[in-house]
Amino acid sequence: MAAGAPASQPKTTRKDYGWLSDLMARWIEDLDKRYPASLRTEGIQGKVTLTAVLHDDGMLSDVRVAKSSGNALLDQVAVEDVKKGPPIRFSRPLEQPQMPVKFSIIYDLKTAQ
Repeated sequence: MAAGAPASQPKTTRKDYGWLSDLMARWIEDLDKRYPASLRTEGIQGKVTLTAVLHDDGMLSDVRVAKSSGNALLDQVAVEDVKKGPPIRFSRPLEQPQMPVKFSIIYDLKTAQ
């Protein structure tokens, strides 16, 4: 046998949170996004990637910009929209008190209201 780790080393299984990705995508789609008229008039649009801590009660905390849209005001609007959003309603238990999440919000002139 070659030197190194023993063959009987237990494998760590990672939980499948694909259901949570789908749920977050729907939550973002339904989010009441505030797209300021001044930004729309100037033709400013973009994608803001955020990180947050998701709690087992569906609330998000510590919302921060992970990747900027390139416009500080649009980034700030995205953070505020998420903070003001409703709790996420889980389709199954989170199985832990909290977990980090990363997601993007798109502000697009074609779909703006």
